[in-house]
Amino acid sequence: MNRTSSILIMAGAALALIGGAYGAQQAAKPPALTFSGPVPSQFLIDPQSGSKFGVHDHMTISAEVAEKLAHSCEDFARQHNATATVVILDTAGRIIHEHRMDGQSYLNQKAAEEKARTALLTREPSRIITARSYEDLSTQMRMTQFGLNPQQGGYPIIVNDQIIGALGVGGGAGGEELCARHALEEVIGPLPPITPAPPGARDQYNGAFAPARPGTNAPGQQGG
Repeated sequence: MNRTSSILIMAGAALALIGGAYGAQQAAKPPALTFSGPVPSQFLIDPQSGSKFGVHDHMTISAEVAEKLAHSCEDFARQHNATATVVILDTAGRIIHEHRMDGQSYLNQKAAEEKARTALLTREPSRIITARSYEDLSTQMRMTQFGLNPQQGGYPIIVNDQIIGALGVGGGAGGEELCARHALEEVIGPLPPITPAPPGARDQYNGAFAPARPGTNAPGQQGG
């Protein structure tokens, strides 16, 4: 065996070792989100309706389901003597459905839209940013520079690991998180457990409604 053949054999062995190590490393990586099957058609735009005007976004939540989400959140707010603004976006960030209950302000409406967009862009509840930037003004400022709203009340709408839209709730009552979760669980299905509040956070951090104001008829609940 000449020198050239030896060098080629040694190089091949080295490449084999590298390839084996890379393969083992790849195998050791945690799996990505698993495919849980197609999204049930009852949540999505009907292909016939979506194609009428050349719109091919069939993997977006339908207007009917979006409206159901809004009504569910509004009913929940009424049960707690509160009001809310609810916004549902498609996967491109366009508004599918938006409803502002009586007594809501521009700030409530704007916050709901921003929370929904934050959840859509980050693929996680807006409260995650809230937790990361709790009492951290510099991080909160950076988030706003990125166009993200570091407040609770925004959720991606995910079915079978596929995002089909986003939901945002504003209202100033402190119950936006609860309102959003209630609507999603009632219309779409169960959600993962809510993440704990950071140490030192106020009681309302997890979305509790504010106590009833004196003179109200609600049994211990009041929105602002």
